[in-house]
Amino acid sequence: MRKLLISFYVLYLLILTYFFLTPVQYKVSESIWDKLPHFTAYLLLVILIKKVHFRLNYLICIIICCIYSFFIECIQYLIPNRNFDILDMLANLLGTIVGVMIYYFIINKHFNRNGIK
Repeated sequence: MRKLLISFYVLYLLILTYFFLTPVQYKVSESIWDKLPHFTAYLLLVILIKKVHFRLNYLICIIICCIYSFFIECIQYLIPNRNFDILDMLANLLGTIVGVMIYYFIINKHFNRNGIK
C-alpha cells in the first residue's frame, strides 16, 4: 500500500508541475475562479506530502509547499502567456494551510484513533 501511495504522490507532483509550467495558447484570465485550482492542487499536495513523509512536522510541510510554489511562479515568469502572480502564491498558501488543517483535524485524529493508517 505504501508503494502505491508513493507512486501516486510522485505522479501527482509530475502532473502538477506539467500543468503549471506548460505554455498556454491564450492569456490566462485574472479572476477569482483562476485561484480555485491552485487552492485545490496545494490542498491535495500537502495532504500527500504528510501521508508520504509522515515524520515531517506540519510547519515543514507548509514550507516545502511554499518553496515549490515560489519556484513554479518564478519559472512561469519565463514562459509565454504565463506570469508571476502573487495571488496565485496566496491561493497556494491558503490551500496548503487548509490541507494541513484537514489532515490534522480529520485524517490524523479520526483515522489514527480508529487504528486506520
